[in-house]
Amino acid sequence: MSGMAELTTWGPVLLEAASSLYRHQVDPATQSDTEVYWDIVFAAASQYSASDFFERSDPRLDPIAVGLDLRLDRGWLAGFQFDSPQSAYTLSSSLKAISVTNPKLEGLGDKPAGAFWTSSFLPDGDSAWARSELSEFPTLHRPRKSFFFELGSHEQVFHIRSLADYQYLLSQYPRRTSSGRAVIDWTRAGEDFIAVHMTAAGLARVQCYRLDVDGAPACLTGWDAESTAWLRSPSSTCVLVEGQ
Repeated sequence: MSGMAELTTWGPVLLEAASSLYRHQVDPATQSDTEVYWDIVFAAASQYSASDFFERSDPRLDPIAVGLDLRLDRGWLAGFQFDSPQSAYTLSSSLKAISVTNPKLEGLGDKPAGAFWTSSFLPDGDSAWARSELSEFPTLHRPRKSFFFELGSHEQVFHIRSLADYQYLLSQYPRRTSSGRAVIDWTRAGEDFIAVHMTAAGLARVQCYRLDVDGAPACLTGWDAESTAWLRSPSSTCVLVEGQ
């Protein structure tokens, strides 16, 4: 389902990416999936510096925002299915034990604590987490590794591609923080889903988009890249291979 049908205003990540494309006179229809993805990641990082980083409408950017939103429903960016292998930067030689809890500090974003995190490989073979690894953990020098998963029919991955997907998680697994914010109960979500996948489309459309949920503010933050949060350990065998 296209985000255009769901949004009355644009999410800040998508709008920031559209603004960059507008300034550089780039048509998103001419870009590769990889190029569009890194534009989205760069736009998401603007949350720490842009003064107007919030959901809004902008008639000046509407044409290119429409084109970018349409691109998000095609190819790798759409994230319609779970890809294996997945990439992870880790010193561990095995899949770590997973014990998910809800985050205790709101400033860390609405994401599951204790999850095992992976990212998909881009069409050009790079990891979707590669640039974030270099910018956030430059001194760790963690090797990239590949995890191969074969999930059973009972092991479902939930894909966040749109505001409707985020709202579904909020409605089905509701939780309130001490300050009254509406957030996701990740421990309960883990009972139904083995993992939650933030797609490139979801990153552009959903991250930092403020919502009102029954009078309580909600805003999904802290993901920052296409990634999968594993809420439970897969029952199937996964093979760990050193990345090249």
